[in-house]
Amino acid sequence: MRGKIIVARVTAFEIPGLTIWFWSNDHEPPHFHVKRRGEWEIKVHFLMDASSMVEIVRGTPSRKDLKQIVLLSEQHRRELLEQWQNLRESEQAE
Repeated sequence: MRGKIIVARVTAFEIPGLTIWFWSNDHEPPHFHVKRRGEWEIKVHFLMDASSMVEIVRGTPSRKDLKQIVLLSEQHRRELLEQWQNLRESEQAE
């Protein structure tokens, strides 16, 4: 079924209290979404450098949350890119 949108949990890392996911039909550049329910949401462009990696969608994440997200994103770039590519390929194959 073409056009089916898949929401996939990021598997490279977890942070307690945060929801971290990819959309299968999302646009370039490669990124994932993170939210603390009821507080804030961001996009993380994990191939970019730390200073431009985070895009605020809504609310204001704490410095501690941002630092942890950026650090883990830098440490797991390869796995994140693999998951991004696999998810997009599976969406295009349907």
